[in-house]
Amino acid sequence: MAKKHAILAHGDCDGVISAFLYLKHFMPDAYPSHISLGFTQPWRATAEVNTFRIDECSSLVLLDVAVDKELFSHLVNYVMSGVSVLIIDHHYTSSMWIEKLKKLGVRIIWDIAPSTPSLMVSKLSITLNPYEEILVRVADVCEGSECNDNYITQLSDKVKLSISIDPGDIEFMKEIVDVLMHGGCLESFKKLEVKYRKAKWLLNKLVNIASERAIDMGSVLISGFKEAETRIFAGLFGIAATEIARKFNKDSIFVRKEEGKIVVTIRSQRGLALSYCKAVTSHFGGKYGGHREAASATLPDMNLDEVIKALTTIVNQVSESGIRDMSRYGI
Repeated sequence: MAKKHAILAHGDCDGVISAFLYLKHFMPDAYPSHISLGFTQPWRATAEVNTFRIDECSSLVLLDVAVDKELFSHLVNYVMSGVSVLIIDHHYTSSMWIEKLKKLGVRIIWDIAPSTPSLMVSKLSITLNPYEEILVRVADVCEGSECNDNYITQLSDKVKLSISIDPGDIEFMKEIVDVLMHGGCLESFKKLEVKYRKAKWLLNKLVNIASERAIDMGSVLISGFKEAETRIFAGLFGIAATEIARKFNKDSIFVRKEEGKIVVTIRSQRGLALSYCKAVTSHFGGKYGGHREAASATLPDMNLDEVIKALTTIVNQVSESGIRDMSRYGI
């Protein structure tokens, strides 16, 4: 059996567009028969990597997937088995692993960039067609960049929400890539439109709920969600946290209970998201990743109210010290 190229991308707007661009410009002849394509979320990235059988992989490419200690340790197995590993990523937390990855023999392309597609264009000298240029701008907007072009913002909204409503729908993400690989445009992809309409309705409901129950800490709003609500709103929490932060011009923290864990989603206008995450994982354990403006932490399973109560103290400590000295929290 011929070995395949394994590609694992973040299962969001940014990651899906990254996967398309990489396949289109670097592996067009290998798609789809010699490609194993997967999408993941930060908390399960290592588990997803392990679904690729080392003896069946000729290469492994990680796109828009933040590196942490657990993922790094598993990449060692691939490199030691002779599998070529490439990482293209713009998450701030990946930067602390660059030198270790290079020593291991992993090729890593990292820099601060609006999105991973933007990073690919700047570092890999990709020549884009007009629609691909639009998709890169869409990825940038999905990641938080400002844009005055209504067409771009509307398309970004549709792609982001249609993916986020069910972050476990890997087949849908693969369908988006396939549509693009065959020269199609997302505006005419009917399944995307259907998912978007449902997601938009749920997002508005989630923003209203979060606003009503938020604990106001002055410069920070904290909202908690039970496990049943997590199942209803799925992957919309990050988008809703961003909307809350912009609406009230405050940092927004969502704490939600999922099966077997607590997830903390943070959006910070003041660039303190990683500081909050570092502090909360130092207190409870767990891991975190992301950017200064947008980050998340996964904590061990525990009582939701206890986490929220502790966060009120942690938030004050970080808010008071973080602006003066972010290095106190290792950021």
